[in-house]
Amino acid sequence: MGWIWHLCLANMKQRGIRTGLTILGVVIGIISIVSLLAIGLGVKKEILDAAESEGSITEIRVYGISEGIRKDQMLTDRKIEEFREIEGVAEVYPVLNLSTYVRYKQYSGYWSIEGVPRNYLQQVATLNGAAPDENSLKPELIMGNQVIDFMYNRTTGVRYGELYDDEDEEDKEPLDLSGEYLEVQFEVFEDAPSYRLTIADMTKEESYNIYCDIETLKKYLKQIADGGKVPGQPRNQNDENYREWIYDTAIVKVEDVDSVDSVVKSLKDMGYQVENNKEYVDSIQQMVKIAQVVLGGIGMIALVVAIIGIGNTMTTAVYDRINEIGVLKVLGSDPDELLYLFLLESGILGGLGGIIGILISYGITELLINQLVVKLMKMPKGSELAIIPIWLAVLAFFLAIILGVLAGFFPARWAARLKPIDAVKNH
Repeated sequence: MGWIWHLCLANMKQRGIRTGLTILGVVIGIISIVSLLAIGLGVKKEILDAAESEGSITEIRVYGISEGIRKDQMLTDRKIEEFREIEGVAEVYPVLNLSTYVRYKQYSGYWSIEGVPRNYLQQVATLNGAAPDENSLKPELIMGNQVIDFMYNRTTGVRYGELYDDEDEEDKEPLDLSGEYLEVQFEVFEDAPSYRLTIADMTKEESYNIYCDIETLKKYLKQIADGGKVPGQPRNQNDENYREWIYDTAIVKVEDVDSVDSVVKSLKDMGYQVENNKEYVDSIQQMVKIAQVVLGGIGMIALVVAIIGIGNTMTTAVYDRINEIGVLKVLGSDPDELLYLFLLESGILGGLGGIIGILISYGITELLINQLVVKLMKMPKGSELAIIPIWLAVLAFFLAIILGVLAGFFPARWAARLKPIDAVKNH
């Protein structure tokens, strides 16, 4: 079989320009299909990461009513226990939302403070790994790193974030207000008393929330209640607080993604309004799949054109080597060996084009897209708009070989069936 490889490589070398142009066509086709699919995969990953950072896909937010006579639709501790009994639910976290007016030095704004259980707070990634002191008499805050950016100077009206909007995101130091204080008004009317609360830590990931321990918050709200009326708690027809704590929201943690839909249905059947990132992610993924099919189709067109080039090259090679084919047949070569000879050559053309195209695609995605484009779009450092997984590279390589072999099949079969006498006549 060694002579077959020798003839194959010798012919490719002898017709170097034609071989080079054919390989170039395959390279362009592979770059097109791999790079376009890589962009689709990268965008999909960025969308999923963004959805995960805003709230886990396995988290469901349940909203209850906080006023009126429908107490059965209010979120109480008893309802929280009912949620825990739903099949597929791993944990339920009650959330006590308080609409507040907050001030940091000369900056202020209206914001919501969320009281959540300590085991939920422990899942929030913070800059210094600190947590609110559970023995503190006042709520200690975990402050989202984006909150201060949207607070305004009370005198000039300038937003805090405007002072740093021109800074490069890569050079921007993470804001750390740990140990400092927020002035908080739990009632938003002008003359409401304000309370000084410590900022225990800042979130590491992008966040617009202010958290605190829910049990500490409850005790503190009871302590500062005016005339027994707890700030942020709804009142009954007698203008009195309910005997139970009423939560605005509950976070339902589901065991796995496959259980999300069934848990959502159960909660809706109970009459509650729910919100979950999975529905959003599913719709986005569907759009991304459509985009990937379109992008892959465009790339495939370029690859098919390149494969037609291989077919043309192999057809021309067969006609140019009719005399050689006749001599090989006279010397005893059987049709299968000649078929293998030309299929090997077309496979090598496809394989070389595939390897070179894949390597160039890696360079394009890393240097041009993931560095230059990300920087121009001022996206966070480490963002990847294009990803080439190993399976895509391997698939593209074998696809180039298989399509190359298929393109050379008919010319190779014609050469294998050519009779020696016909080859001599043509010569």
